[in-house]
Amino acid sequence: MSSDANDFIEKLSSFKEFSDDKGGHYFVIQFEDDSGRVFKKQASDGNHSIAELEICEGHTRDAMRRISEATDFEFSEDSNTQQNLRHLMNEE
Repeated sequence: MSSDANDFIEKLSSFKEFSDDKGGHYFVIQFEDDSGRVFKKQASDGNHSIAELEICEGHTRDAMRRISEATDFEFSEDSNTQQNLRHLMNEE
């Protein structure tokens, strides 16, 4: 029988991590319906704290632009957010 913890660990592989040129770190996930979310990793305050993730709600395209500046991903101004997200998630 599968536990919620095991399901969570399995789903973690759906996230991809990216960095930008300014030291920002992003975790991106895309769902089966092609929707997705971009999370920006916030720096932790101390040695024993866990970094916080902030949803880039309303700033998804800006986050993808910053990722494209630091990677081979080509952000398209002519494509919608879902199309750019799909393209980003297919980058290797």
